[in-house]
Amino acid sequence: MKHLFTGFACLLITCCFISCKKEKECPVPDAPSMVGFWQGKYGGSTVYPTSGYAALFRSNGTVRIYDGTDTATAGKAEGTYNVSGNTVTATYNYSPSIQYSISATVDSKFTFLEGTYGSGTNTTNGGRWFMNKK
Repeated sequence: MKHLFTGFACLLITCCFISCKKEKECPVPDAPSMVGFWQGKYGGSTVYPTSGYAALFRSNGTVRIYDGTDTATAGKAEGTYNVSGNTVTATYNYSPSIQYSISATVDSKFTFLEGTYGSGTNTTNGGRWFMNKK
């Protein structure tokens, strides 16, 4: 009888430990990322940016640039981008012979970009631009 009581007590304690709920861990927020749709303005080097400009940064390192705010009617270009610290660079083509490159500084939350653009692989001498993540 003594062994039966000890066995029953062990079984009861084991069941209590198994049935206890574990504390849920708080989910870790995703690291800030370029991935997403961005919208802003661009302009020549001597004027404040006022022309529509947008970009779709994809998770595979490619980007689609729109030279207007209405993505259905805007000219579209395809390219690639790279992020190094708080600097974003990209090169994109409207056609094989029309290439542009950009360089920008992104804020720590990856919600605002501001930079310059140029022809070919040059990221300057074309103008300035900025975008906000939507």
